[in-house]
Amino acid sequence: MSCQFCQKAWFVEKLGRCQQCMLLANLGWLVMLLLSVMYSGKVAVYQLSLWLAFAAFALLSLAHWLMFCYYRWFTSEPP
Repeated sequence: MSCQFCQKAWFVEKLGRCQQCMLLANLGWLVMLLLSVMYSGKVAVYQLSLWLAFAAFALLSLAHWLMFCYYRWFTSEPP
């Protein structure tokens, strides 16, 4: 990824600042939600793994949005 925040190694520095990472996290939970809703297989392990992947992407997206709002509204200087 080519933005200045993605070049940093620390994960917390990227939260809420990188728009490309935010887009990928939002797209990831949407795809995992669609896959888990549309999957109608007999094996429950696959359904569980899809729901866990959805939960992971949703939490990552929530963390991005919380930090984005924090940087925009509660800090004096923009990120």
